[in-house]
This record gives sequence, C-alpha cells and structure tokens, in this order.
Amino acid sequence: MNTRSLPALALRLALAATLAASGYIHAQLYIDGYRSVHVIGSMFLLQASTAFAVAALLLLAAPLLLRIAAAAIAIGTLIGFAASRTTGLFGFSENGLQPAPQALLSLIAETLTLLILAIWQASEARRPRRARPTDGPDGHEGDPGRQPSVSQTRPGPRPQSAGAAPPAPQARVAARPVIDGADAENARRLPALALRLALAATLAASGYIHAQLYIDGYRLVHVIGSMFLLQASTAFAVAALLLLAAPLLLRIAAAAIAIGTLIGFAASRTTGLFGFSENGLQPAPQALLSLIAETLTLLILVAWKPLLTAAVKSRAAAVDHVAGLTPLAGHRRLHNVLWLLLPVAVVAGLLWYGRVHTPNYETSLFGNRGDDAQLLKAQLGSALLGLALIQLVLALWIYGRLPALQTAPHRVRTTHRLIGLTAFLLSLPIARHCITAYGVQFTDTRVALHSLTGCFLYGAFVAKVIVVRHRRWPGWALPLAGGTLVTAIALIWYAAPLWYLNGLQAPGL
Repeated sequence: MNTRSLPALALRLALAATLAASGYIHAQLYIDGYRSVHVIGSMFLLQASTAFAVAALLLLAAPLLLRIAAAAIAIGTLIGFAASRTTGLFGFSENGLQPAPQALLSLIAETLTLLILAIWQASEARRPRRARPTDGPDGHEGDPGRQPSVSQTRPGPRPQSAGAAPPAPQARVAARPVIDGADAENARRLPALALRLALAATLAASGYIHAQLYIDGYRLVHVIGSMFLLQASTAFAVAALLLLAAPLLLRIAAAAIAIGTLIGFAASRTTGLFGFSENGLQPAPQALLSLIAETLTLLILVAWKPLLTAAVKSRAAAVDHVAGLTPLAGHRRLHNVLWLLLPVAVVAGLLWYGRVHTPNYETSLFGNRGDDAQLLKAQLGSALLGLALIQLVLALWIYGRLPALQTAPHRVRTTHRLIGLTAFLLSLPIARHCITAYGVQFTDTRVALHSLTGCFLYGAFVAKVIVVRHRRWPGWALPLAGGTLVTAIALIWYAAPLWYLNGLQAPGL
C-alpha cells in the first residue's frame, strides 16, 4: 500500500466529518425556527445542503474542486457568523455565542475544516514532484505516442534530389493532419459548457421541488422527511459544483441522485416506502415536475459522451478541410446540435415570463372576456387541433406512408406549408390570452400540463423551422419534429378545450 494513502484518507474522512457536523448544526437550527427568518432561513438551508453533499462526495474522492468547495463553505459560514454579530446580516443579528451550544460548535467545525485544508495543502507542497517517463528534456510533458499537432504534420517543401519521383498518394494521405489533446479540449469546450449548465439546472430544479415539499410538511413524515432533505441537499450542492466543472465523480453523483429519486417515487406509489405511500401524480404539480427534472438529468448524462465525441470529430473534420481532404461534415453536425439551444431558450423564456408575470384575468380575446373568452378559446383550440391533424395526414402522404394514394404532387407540399402557417398564426392569439390572463401556473396536474406543454409547443415549432431551413439533418429529424408538434397541440387541446367543452372534465385529469 502506498504510504501516502493513509494520511490522505485520514484527512479526507476528517474533512468530511467536520463538514457534515457543520451541515447538521445549520439544518437543526433551520428546522427549529430559523426557516421563518427572511433570507437567513434560506441561507441556513443552502449551507446545510452544500455541506452535506460535499461531505458525502469526499467519502469517495477529494479532488481540488471539492476541497475548494469545502473551504468556501467554511469561510462563508464564518463571514456570516461575524456579520450577524457586528453589522447585522439582511436585518438579522445575534449576540455572542447564541444560540448555545450550536454557535460554538459551528465555530469549532468551520475552524477545523480550514485547519485540515491547510494541513492538506502543506503536505502536498512538501511532496516532491516525480519526473514522468514522458517528460521531455525541457521538463515539459511530452508523450512519444501522442498524435502530433496540425503544425507538426502539415506537409511542407522538402528537398528532393534531381530526378526524384514525387511522393506517392499514399504518403500524402499518411501525412494528413490530426488534432492533438489541446485541440480536442477546445472542441469539447462549448458543448461541455452547455451540457454542464443544463445538468446543473435540472438538478437544481429537482432539489428545489424536494426542499419546497420538505418545508411544506414532509419534514414531519418519519424517515421520508429526512430523505427529502438529503435529496435537496445533494442536488443543490452537486448543481453548484457543476457550475465550476463536471468531472466524472460529479456526473456519477448526478446520476445517483436522479435514479435514487425515481426509485423512491416508484416505491412510494407501489409497495410503499418506510410505511409511506402516495397516489399517482400527487402532490400536484410537484410530482410531475420532479419526474420531468430527473428524466432530463438522465437524458443529459446519456447524451454527454456522444455529443462531446461528435464535437471532437467535427474538429478533426475541420482540420481535414483546411488541408483540402474532407468536407466539414462533423463541424456541420456540431453546428446543428448547437442550433437546438435556440428552442430550449424559447421554452425557458416563456416559462420565465409566465412565472414572473402578474395574471390579468380581465384580458380580452377579440373583445370577449371571462366565460365568453374561454368558450372562444376552446373553439379556436379545437380548430387548431383540426389543422394539426390535416398537417399530419398531408405529411404522411408526402412521405409515402399512405399506400392508397399515389406520390404526392407539388401542390400538396405547398398546401402543407400554408396550413402550417395558418395554424401558427391561429395559435398566437390563444397563447397571448393564456399567458397574459393566467401566466404559467402549477395549481394542479391539468393546469401544469397545459402550461408546460404550451411553452414547449413554441420551442418545438422553432426546432421544426430550424430542421426545415438547414436541410442538413438526418432523414428522421423532420418527421420527429413535426410529430412532436402535433402531439403537443393534442395535449394542449386535451388539457383545456376538451376539458372546458366537456363540462370541466377530462378523463385522467
């Protein structure tokens, strides 16, 4: 066994213990009454969340990122402690070492955390740097087996003897440029940043949902309350760390949080979990939103490696293009993937506006208000669904999926575009009335489904326009985008127009 492993393990476990102790103290104070203090309550919950999560991750490994996070938690806690006893903090102040004994124990825990980190840093500073076998004569790393960079392999003029034959085509191909590690890292940077931010957002959303449920009453449920707090704590902390970097350890932690939450969700609705059970998508809309957040988390993690691999391939294709060897096919694929950030931005913008906007229930729709506006909107929504179904039939005809019909003539394609434009224009006054009069609400499952699908509809529309205009996507991309659009319209109709026209009832909602 490496003699250095035991001290490092001891330091890691000690650091995890002091962080967990600090988190426990602040969680206890939060539950005992600090949650009612404006701003300070949220800060106590955030401190406990991040401390618990970083402590849990330290049990597995202690990369520099986690040690920086531990130092930030301890320093931030000490600054808050000092401010609350001197100038005050957000209008809140304390006296001396009150509340006792938690204040004193917290001081000891934060001081020990910083002391352990100082010892750790000092021990690493004294450790001699071992020369690597791949180090070059100048002291810099040099891997003999590493692929040469573009500048190293770009063919240049070579002296030739008189009468020498030009190099064979195989020799020119063998000298094709390849990318080195630095180029590959640069190619991954932008997609990795987008994936990292998206993963942090879904984790933070999941943590917020469980923290809200914990505060609203689940803290009183035996065992389940503690599990909700643990889930929110780890989700918040991992999301915060993902804003800085996304090493494999954090991605594994994100997957574990999402999978564990989904398992708990399924168990509580089937066999029960520690004597606790729920029904369907209750509580609404938190259960549905939590399912969406965990599913998106896992989808992002599954897509992580393929997208970054595609980014590196696109860089390689770009290098080949510079040398005049291959087209920029990989670069175009990456460019197309990045275009999909625009539909995501549209959905996020509509959700944000719908949540911060103050609803105006007196908003009119073509001069109609109240029940008259609801009836007109239900009728227009039904007409929109009819146009969407016509679009679906025409698309199947165009793609040759209707055996009874011959190949679609050109006028069918023109009709398809015109009906699509008509449906989009028809949807605008409906959407304006919905988001102005009601905003985005999550009061129950039906309303949440209608609000979320309404925002998603326009993101799907933007995605379809991008696929149509760029003409570089795989053959399945356009049918998928169109089918998603029709499905979204059908869900919106089911959750609102059908519900209204059916006497305020819709099966399953």
